[in-house]
Amino acid sequence: MKYYLILFVNLCILYPIESTIGPGGHKSSSKNRDQIVLSASTDDEQPTVSRFKSQESSQLPNKNIFERGLLEEDLTPASILGNYQSYCSSCTDVRQFSNPTLIFITPWNNHGYDVAKIFAQKFDYISPVWFNVKRIGYKKYRIDGTHDIDSEWVKFLKEKNSDVRIVPRVAFEKWTSGDVHALFESEDEKQQLALALKNFLIKYDELFDGYVFELLSQFHASAKEILHHILIDIAHHIHEIDNTARRKEIILAVPPLEEYLNRDDFNLLSKHLDGFHIMTYDFSGRQPGPVSPIIWVQEVMDRFPSSKTGTSVKIFLGIHLYGYRYDRIMPPPAKEQQQFEMKHILGRDYIEFLKQYFPSAKIHFDERAHEHITVVHARSETNINGKAQLLPQIVLFYPSLKSIYDRLELAIKLNVGIAIWDGGQGFDYFFDLF
Repeated sequence: MKYYLILFVNLCILYPIESTIGPGGHKSSSKNRDQIVLSASTDDEQPTVSRFKSQESSQLPNKNIFERGLLEEDLTPASILGNYQSYCSSCTDVRQFSNPTLIFITPWNNHGYDVAKIFAQKFDYISPVWFNVKRIGYKKYRIDGTHDIDSEWVKFLKEKNSDVRIVPRVAFEKWTSGDVHALFESEDEKQQLALALKNFLIKYDELFDGYVFELLSQFHASAKEILHHILIDIAHHIHEIDNTARRKEIILAVPPLEEYLNRDDFNLLSKHLDGFHIMTYDFSGRQPGPVSPIIWVQEVMDRFPSSKTGTSVKIFLGIHLYGYRYDRIMPPPAKEQQQFEMKHILGRDYIEFLKQYFPSAKIHFDERAHEHITVVHARSETNINGKAQLLPQIVLFYPSLKSIYDRLELAIKLNVGIAIWDGGQGFDYFFDLF
């Protein structure tokens, strides 16, 4: 906890210092890509922004971000705006990260469908976020979300990468207390849930290779021992499916707090499950701060044994492709109250922000958190010494090539895989890293 306090204090000190430093059925989501050209301008001028139709793949660069010198701490808005869509066209099948890689694809960020198709060779697991399991009656369970299934997209991925495993995410959302009670109190209910999930995979045997389950936070208030029993029962039924190629796999999404899954829980479940996705993001909350400070990430990951122990269980370090924007509340509230309004942002939001605030937006690399911070300052009232004081008006945390690269380096050091949330939220040139 001492580190967290120091990190927040350092972050608060940073801002005034910065001011003194001078083919499925899915339609393509890249319908109006813009290439940004920024002319030189003084601090008092607005940039000249020219827009023209995006380049075809044959016009994309043949060099990756390393060869183009884009992996840097000293990052500028112009560098991002000029390059964020320019991935290496000849490197889409070349892996930079050799450990297991899982990527989530969500229907609401549908550029992820294109990302999965373009970079299919870079991923070991692709998890479309399609399904939610519900209890619909006495010993009856249903998996909702089948309307999102895109069979042609899945087939395309498997044709492009015969080794890829499609493991859709299954959530357990909007359960009533009565449904939870019935499941946890009845052995028959547990068996029927496991059978429903097993039969669903049998029905879609050619498409799906297992599941990613997200249920620890939903059932957090329930008895942990019974929840373990439910997971083990499900895994047993799934592993019974007769598939001569490869057995179906179960990966569990794990929130970063130890109360959800500690070392003893892991030691028990790792005997039955195939992988654990550790959700190492959303650190700071409502006050401005890094999304995933790297020291905290390592602290979380140290609770789990690395693959060096000889186990076949896969552990995935979570990497986020989204960010947060904090706008100072005006007029200022009382000091003890929240000073900033927080918004969740995606890559497209960050690009619009940079266009709007260029050249006043300044980007700084936090060497402790290993994240880039984008700040727009506003001149405040004079301070007690009669001097004008610059305060942050907007503070924004969004991933960069450098922040992602440093987490990949950490994953290699720990000998674990990575899990990307989610493919449609980020920039195309991020995928040169994987």
